[in-house]
Amino acid sequence: CSSLRFGCFEILDGVSRYFSNLKGNFSQDVGNKIFNLQCENMKLKLKAARVDSVVSENERLKTLLKIKQSSKDEIVFARVVNIYNNDFVRSALIDAGRNQNVQLDDFAYNEQGLIGRVIEVSDNWSKVLFIIDANSNIPAKISGFNAILSGNNSGTLKVNLLNGEVKEGDIAESSSYGRVFQEKIIIGRVIKKKGEIFVRPSVNFSNLKYICIGKCQD
Repeated sequence: CSSLRFGCFEILDGVSRYFSNLKGNFSQDVGNKIFNLQCENMKLKLKAARVDSVVSENERLKTLLKIKQSSKDEIVFARVVNIYNNDFVRSALIDAGRNQNVQLDDFAYNEQGLIGRVIEVSDNWSKVLFIIDANSNIPAKISGFNAILSGNNSGTLKVNLLNGEVKEGDIAESSSYGRVFQEKIIIGRVIKKKGEIFVRPSVNFSNLKYICIGKCQD
């Protein structure tokens, strides 16, 4: 009887260890499957993000090409190689220069609006000074009134020498005064802070990839 009881305990112990191992193996297998699924899900998300980025970039290129095709003036299509965005300078390096007929004081813009002007030119590259740079002063018109917009290395332009009354939301456009920029390229919208007038640019300067370079016509 004791030997039978011992045998039963041995069988039960074996069955218990079997199910314990089965449970461990099952849990590990499920965990591995979940981990693999999470990895695949992450890969799919990254792939979808890349697709969205490519689609967005293609749409921007189409828009810029429409600008180029619809313009009667000579336009150079350039890619932004690097953006300098710090406390001392706001500018960009582009992959077009003298060999592509880019010259000093040509102006830069995209489908969003005015970006700046060319301040340095080499054979195959140029530097564009952003309108928000502290060394930038832009002749502009706001609701038909003349003004000078000054950069201050921030996200806005200070409105100076305004010869009329404007209100928040009014659109600021470029003026051909000074023969640097063409007229009626959108710059941004008027905002007011503590009694002073500023313009918030329509261009996203931190996400520039392609720009157009134009020449001012008298």
